[in-house]
Amino acid sequence: MAPLRPALIFTFGLFAIAPASAQDFYAGRTITMIVGYAAGSGYDVNARFIARHMPKHIAGNPQIIVQNMPGGGALGATNHVANIAAKDGTVMALVARGMGLEPLFGGAGVKYDPLKLQWIGSSSREVSVLAVRADAGVATIEEAMKKEIIVAGPSPGTDGVTYPNMLNNLLGTKFKIVTGYRSGKEMAMAVMRGEVQGRGSWSWASFKTEAMDHLKKGELRILLQLAPKKTPDLPDVPLVMDYVRNDEQKLILELLLAGQSMAWPVFAPGEAPADRIALLRKAYLDVFTTEAAKEEAMRLGIDVDPVPGVEIQAMLQRLYASPPEIVQKARALAGR
Repeated sequence: MAPLRPALIFTFGLFAIAPASAQDFYAGRTITMIVGYAAGSGYDVNARFIARHMPKHIAGNPQIIVQNMPGGGALGATNHVANIAAKDGTVMALVARGMGLEPLFGGAGVKYDPLKLQWIGSSSREVSVLAVRADAGVATIEEAMKKEIIVAGPSPGTDGVTYPNMLNNLLGTKFKIVTGYRSGKEMAMAVMRGEVQGRGSWSWASFKTEAMDHLKKGELRILLQLAPKKTPDLPDVPLVMDYVRNDEQKLILELLLAGQSMAWPVFAPGEAPADRIALLRKAYLDVFTTEAAKEEAMRLGIDVDPVPGVEIQAMLQRLYASPPEIVQKARALAGR
């Protein structure tokens, strides 16, 4: 047998030292999904649903474990995954929808660039509602322009703080925001106990599981929908876009409401290898194609209208190219 030529020896050497492909990488490994909210929250439920179903669509069938990292309206979790967590594709995060836009609005404590993160996807787009207790003494958003209403909110940068501030500055409502709540469930309980009179932003998907019975009993009222478009479930509840007075306000509101198009965003660090990100993005979307996952999502109250990670990436690129004057006015309108 003739000896191998040096070129062939070099080629075999390359194969020997080449890193494992994404198809092989995840075999026997564990992926950590970090959630920016407490156990039992809507984000936590969403993450654990993904963790149960996504491994079936990843070559090697890795385990996905969920780790809760509440605090700062998911800012702590976002900073951690962007800067400290492993960069090899074994860590992802599910965070508040506002985290993608927080740097644009000049949020304090931000230590990441959303345009450099690898967005994996979102299980759905979202409509949020502004809901108050029936004994708060207001039945319409117009009445909330005349009377102070105390609403629960997490931390600055989250919808529960941004949206009522936006309404105060845009419409002249008188919402007083009590911040510091660690999860949607905590805020829901605060409303039910009468600790506060309402929530300035309540995910409609979460509302349907947490508060629909109270709405049917007449104990809660929904004053407004907060999204670019209405949900078909609430045809008679006004949309915030109905109150737009000019094109500039429309642009500003579209910027402020953009997070609704990435309602449950999952991302990985920007340094993660491209082939692993492509695999994770595909596996994430494949979750929502199986009947078993769809049935469980329905039982859990998780809306299924998946948004691809590349779409989130493109949307953020577009929003960060907004005219500076529109960004500044959006910041002011949101109380930033």
